[in-house]
Amino acid sequence: MATSTPWTGIVVRCNLGETGSVPRNASANSPDIIMAGTKPLEDPSILTNPDNYNNPYSNQLYIKQPNYLYVRGKNFTGGDLSGTWNLFWSTPNILLYPYLWQENQLGTSAGDQNPPFTIKADKIGASEDCFFWVPPDTADHYCMIAVANTPDHGNPILGVNNISSLAEVLATNANIAQRNVQMIRGNPPSLVTNASYNQGAEGSTVDLTVVFHNLPKGSSYTVSSGTPLNGKTLSHSDTNTQDNDFKYAWTGLEIPANWNTIFTFSVNFGPDWSGIPPTAHPAFEIRGELVTNSDHPLYHLGQIADLDKPPAQRRVSPGGGPVKVLIAGSVTIQCPDVKKK
Repeated sequence: MATSTPWTGIVVRCNLGETGSVPRNASANSPDIIMAGTKPLEDPSILTNPDNYNNPYSNQLYIKQPNYLYVRGKNFTGGDLSGTWNLFWSTPNILLYPYLWQENQLGTSAGDQNPPFTIKADKIGASEDCFFWVPPDTADHYCMIAVANTPDHGNPILGVNNISSLAEVLATNANIAQRNVQMIRGNPPSLVTNASYNQGAEGSTVDLTVVFHNLPKGSSYTVSSGTPLNGKTLSHSDTNTQDNDFKYAWTGLEIPANWNTIFTFSVNFGPDWSGIPPTAHPAFEIRGELVTNSDHPLYHLGQIADLDKPPAQRRVSPGGGPVKVLIAGSVTIQCPDVKKK
């Protein structure tokens, strides 16, 4: 029997029983490759809570729908470790040589294929800026491959092309793991589209407002970003809309300089087109609105927030005056091909 040796990098487990040593028995059941489903986790830090370390979470992947995925690892060493996460996908193969998946690298909601981490000694870390993927359908299933890269332990499998090397690498390196997924099909969205946001060099208070126009009643939608903002992700859904024109806003967000992400719209159009003009089509807009109080130099350029609400329900500044918002930018998504059936 081979002598057990503590792994000196980040451990991404193959199974729940691993305790940070090599060699190990490789499998495709990693509890540290986590599928959150079609919305990101509201608070990704739950993944780093020791009470949840033995929770394998879901392995369900939703075909042709937005999916948010996380990688988790533990630092069993006595010092802090920094590096980057990687996540890849592959169609099934008993022997997953890197040529089958090394070009299939996923990125985060912020567009980063190598999100960084720093994990303290004996602590758990996770890719809190989660990975994002809309997987196409396949006749078989998918397998996910995760790597935790540190200066002394990069991707150990690159260049491997024979079974002996493959078996040795998977047994003697604990920073790589695989997970087969359960495929969920049915009710794919009619529309999946994206809008990028980059805060730029100045932090500020912002409303992020989503405006819906000419949406058939009975529609369902999700608007999400997987990039945490002050520890929380932004996601909003409705499963049965009752109006054609409406809006939803994340208000008063304190957004730091250089925060960036990609918002994803996922929409199933409903059957009730009543109230929509015959020549009109659905459209969605997401706006970045600068929030100003009376002492802000651009206050005079804005409009009073929440004009669609009664005066008693409108926001007021700490001094008791009205809050104004000034549109700084927007993305509009037109749907000219969506018509009443």
